[in-house]
Amino acid sequence: MTPNGPLAGAGRDTRFAFPGRQDHFVKYGGHRTEGAFELDADFVVVDVETSGLEPRRGARIIEFAAVRVSNSGQVLDSFHTLINPTDGNVGLTAIHGITAEMVRDAPTFAQVIDQVKAKFNRAIFVAHHALFDERFVANEFEIAGQSLKTMPGICTYWLSREINHKTDEFPNHKLETLTRHYKLNPGVAHSAYSDALVVAQMLPIMLKASGPHRHYVDVVDQDFCDYDNAVLRPRALSLFD
Repeated sequence: MTPNGPLAGAGRDTRFAFPGRQDHFVKYGGHRTEGAFELDADFVVVDVETSGLEPRRGARIIEFAAVRVSNSGQVLDSFHTLINPTDGNVGLTAIHGITAEMVRDAPTFAQVIDQVKAKFNRAIFVAHHALFDERFVANEFEIAGQSLKTMPGICTYWLSREINHKTDEFPNHKLETLTRHYKLNPGVAHSAYSDALVVAQMLPIMLKASGPHRHYVDVVDQDFCDYDNAVLRPRALSLFD
């Protein structure tokens, strides 16, 4: 989908979720002056592990994590689970550590879709390289025959580019670089839950550095039904579980 919004003009790096961009169900904010809404709402920090890089070429989510935090950084709720992609393909186990056997008895994304909606309900979507996570989540909703209402969001990669100029401390804005800079516990690398917790911890620090920011859409009710967390199959992470 072509980026749209008041700031989607020439000169913007289309690889990133800059304010005013909307690709699927997230309208990204974060600019200090533009946007009708200055929101006092929870954030939902999302991370996914996937079987490939491009959902339109068949890649699927194989692990999903959502951490809901207040605007002061307090963790309010979370869930994480391995996901059965249904095709037996988990991609490069050497990268994410997930094997086909690990996801065999995990729920499909459709089976946890109401847990996802509940965490997204009246929240601001946050992810590092948010377009990647948004694209995969949108694809899974499409496969399940469902959709999400447009919600506000912020990309912490974009936010770091805005507040952290390239110096010896910030040769890049990768999550590993920011984790070291902010002296955060990295948990288990390339675990959806660990990475989401890292972003949740650094988010209030970055937002304080960036100053007040605005959004183009308000938070929204994502209609969800009752759900059973017994279907979840979280990956064992001894540092957190």
